[in-house]
Formats: sequence, structure tokens, C-alpha cells
Amino acid sequence: MPTWLFSRSLLYPLTAVLVALATVPVALVGWGFVGSNRGQIETLEMQYLTRQAVGLARELEVFHLNGAGRIETVAHALRPDAAHPLNMRGASATLEELVQNNRHIVLLRLLDERGQGSLVQSRPLAKRADEALVPLLAEAYAENMSGRPVRHDFLRLPGEKPLSLLSVPLASPDGKPMGALQGVVSLEWVGSRMAEEAGVGVTVDVVDRKGDVLFSSDHTRVGRSAAAHPLVAQFLQAAVRLTKTYQDPLRPTNAEVLGSLCPIDEPGWAVVTARDVEVAFAALTAMARRTAVLAAITGVLAMVFGILLARRIIQPIGHLADVTTAVAGGDFARRVPVGSRNELGQLAANFNVMAEEVEQYVSSLRQALAENQELMVDSIRALAAAIDAKNPYTRGHSERVSQYAVAIAKHYGLDGTEIKRVEMSALLHDVGKIGIEDAILTKPDALTDSEFAQMRAHPLKGAAIVSPMKRLRDVLPGIRSHHENWVGGGYPDGLSGEAIPLIARIIAAADVFDAMTTHRPYQRAMSLDYVFNKMRELANRRLDPRVVDAFFSAVQAGDLIPLSQAEVA
Repeated sequence: MPTWLFSRSLLYPLTAVLVALATVPVALVGWGFVGSNRGQIETLEMQYLTRQAVGLARELEVFHLNGAGRIETVAHALRPDAAHPLNMRGASATLEELVQNNRHIVLLRLLDERGQGSLVQSRPLAKRADEALVPLLAEAYAENMSGRPVRHDFLRLPGEKPLSLLSVPLASPDGKPMGALQGVVSLEWVGSRMAEEAGVGVTVDVVDRKGDVLFSSDHTRVGRSAAAHPLVAQFLQAAVRLTKTYQDPLRPTNAEVLGSLCPIDEPGWAVVTARDVEVAFAALTAMARRTAVLAAITGVLAMVFGILLARRIIQPIGHLADVTTAVAGGDFARRVPVGSRNELGQLAANFNVMAEEVEQYVSSLRQALAENQELMVDSIRALAAAIDAKNPYTRGHSERVSQYAVAIAKHYGLDGTEIKRVEMSALLHDVGKIGIEDAILTKPDALTDSEFAQMRAHPLKGAAIVSPMKRLRDVLPGIRSHHENWVGGGYPDGLSGEAIPLIARIIAAADVFDAMTTHRPYQRAMSLDYVFNKMRELANRRLDPRVVDAFFSAVQAGDLIPLSQAEVA
């Protein structure tokens, strides 16, 4: 492994410190200023976009009221009743006045119950558009005569700018349709208004309830689906105001933008205003670049002076660096020759004293650690032996299970630390039996349901006993879960499969093997052939099949033999 640059010479860290002292304050001040201003600019931009979206939404709503809204108002006024029957001549004058006063209304048509009436137009439509409009008006009239109004908020006819169509039935007081008022409104103003909002990095869209872009300040977006647009997707679920930062899927580079959406009650559209983040924060980006350049220049100057200063310092302490490196590597017998009486000489002398004390202290710590670990293991073994001694049939059980589990763990592929954890957990797996009555533990007959329930509690009791000991918390899963079944149905938690901790699965296999190869009050020790066949049967049922494979690998390698039979032999 290559040596880290800073460990080769004091030149590098000293230079780095000086460079950091010179550049970090400049960078922190600059970036802090940029960061604080970024938040303020982002807030202001979002407020501006929100006001812009709300303002445009209100303009479009007023436009709708001036067009479709007025047509509905006139239709309501023209509804015939007993006192005022439908007057086609007087109505025509009203329609003429409405078209003259509203330049966006292209066509008004008043029809009686026979489909005859008057037509008022502000301008002729393109021939193809007129031909496409005729069947739409006819269909709308048929719907009106059934008492149903018809609205097409957005129509794109050949040769014409976008239009909207509104057809309202004129019903008598008893609800009988007596005619219809039909109007066509030009939406050209909406497109022109959106174009006025165009700017660098700025887009304004009008979308409908399907998520399609009807109008936009960017003509390339018109007609495209914006359903994947984060704001529009939310609008399609609920018509609420939204302002956030997001990736715009309709932009060529999927650029990040600040955007705001404001719904329009009528005709149910929404206005989406957005500004490219790069454009919004262009000034801050330029400021950040200037800060980076200033920090780089400062860093270069600091590096030059740092190298000159560091070289004057490191020459007399080169030998000290070599010795300290050796001591850091564990060679505590090395000492630094003291060649002067100045600060560096005093440092060398102090280092020699410190190294000697450290050498003695480390030696004592290693000895104490070894004794402590040995004492802990011996204590655990004594505790396990004491628990097993409560029943003559289980004497040595925990020790045997521990050795079996260690052999299985080795062939399972666990490392040294994990194997040690398996060993300790196996020694303590039955520690909870301390809390079980001796009469139950030594009972030669079958246990009653109540007695078996107490016996099933020993994993939880064992875990409760060991859990306060911090150094043994890693062995808790083996104590708590060694009676869980691979297919479920075990105790205390009913775990199954990989949900059972591996340490517990290994101990379970060792525990089952020892139970079948030792004499118990309820059974005699079984032959090895029978036991091995039984272990294979228990794989994928009571035991983890991979653990059983590791068990047989240990048996074939001679690392696992039934200790109870070996002791008898």
C-alpha cells in the first residue's frame, strides 16, 4: 500500500496547514455569503413565480368570464317564459351588441326549437375550420334539445388559432328546451399573452386536466403531454397551488427549475411558470467562481511560503521522525539520540522518557487483557458447567455444544471473531435454565403442558440474564433463538428461515446433535448412523440446510465427533 503523502515528511502537513489557514477563511466567507444569498434569492424567485402564476391565472379567468361567461349570462337572460317568449329579432340585436363589445367572440348563433334562428359573426372563419365546426355545432344543438349544455374549452380547427365552443339550452319554466345559444370564442389572446412572458430560461405553460400543454411561451412545448411534470402530476390529482424546485421533463436537458402552478377554476386549466435554476442563480454562480479564483491565488502564495518555512523546521527533526515512525510501528525499544539542549533536544529527551513509559504500560495492558479474557472465558465455562450439573444427564452438555458449534462455524466459513462469538453463545445457550425449577429439569417422565411452558421460557430468561453485560451482547441472538425452527413454529419468537440469526442456527444444529448422542431420561443415546440420517432429515425442516452441510463437512474432516462417546471410550 503506498505511503500517504502527509506521512512522508512534515513539509506536507505544515504547508497544508498554512494553505488552509489562508484559503479556508476566504472560502468560508465567500461560500457562506453565496449560500445565504442563494436561500434569499430562491425565496424571492419562488415568490415572484407564484405571483406571476397567480396573476396570469386571474387574467385567464377574467378572459374566460368575458367570453364564455358572458355567453352564459346572455343565454340566461334570453330564456323564454310565459311573460317573455323567445324574441328572435330582439335577441339578434343583443347578440350583435355582445359581439361588437367583445373582440374575442367570433360567432354567436341563436336557434329556436326548430333549429332556425340568427347568426352573428365578428369575422369569417377559414373555410376548412368552418366545415369542421358545422357538425360540432349540430351535435351540440342536439344535446341542448335534450336539456344538456355542451362545452369544448379548447378546439384546434384547420386554418384557425385555438377556439372554444359553448352551447347552452334555452328552456321554458317547465324545463322544456325551446332553443339554444351557441358561441365560439377565439383563444388567440391566450397564446399571445403567453408569448409576452417568454424570456431567457423562463417558460410559462397553460395545461388542461389531461396534462396536455395548450399554450406556452415556448412553442415547442405546445401539444406535448406534461403528465410526468411534477407540478402537473400533482395538479391532476388535486387542483391546488404548488411552488417547488424540480427537474422539468419537457426541457431538452431535463434541467432543474424553480416552478409554480396556479389552478384556474374556469375552465379548469392551470398556469405553470418556471425559471431555469442556472439563470436564477447566475449572479451567485459568477460570485462563487470569483471566490474560487481568489482562494486559489491565496493558496498558491501560502504554499510557496509554507514550503520555505517547513524546510527550515524539518531538517533538524528528520531523525526524530524516523524514530517516532519506528515506535509508532510497535518498536518501543528505539530511542532518539539527544544532540542539543534547545527545544528540539528537550523534545527528544521527553520523547525517550515517554517511549519507555509507554513500553511498560503497553506490556502491562497486554498481560492484563490476556488475563481478563482468560478469566471471562473460564467464568463462562464454570457457569455453563454449573448449569449442566443440575441434571446428571446434561453434564458437559454446554461444553460439547460449544465445541460442535465451533467446528460447524469453521466449515461454514465464519472468521475468527465470529467463531469466538459462536463459542461463547453456545456455552451460555442454556443459561436461562437457572430460572427453571430443578424438579422440572431432572424429571424423568414427560413434562406436563405447564412444565413444558416453563421449560420453553429458558431462552428468554437466558437473554435477560446476559443482556446487561455489554461485552456479551453479541452472543444474545444465539441464546434467545437457538430453539427456533427453519420452517417456523419454534420458540420464543416463531422465526423462520434467514430471519433466525445465523449464530442461533449453528447452535441449534450442535444442540440437536448432542441431544441425540447422549443419554437422556426420555431416551438412550442413538447410533451415529441413525443420528446422521436424522440430521439429514431435519435439514430444511428443523435446521438450516447450509448449516447441516457444514456439520457434515466438519464430520468428514474429523473436526466433529460425538464427545460423549469419545469420553466413554
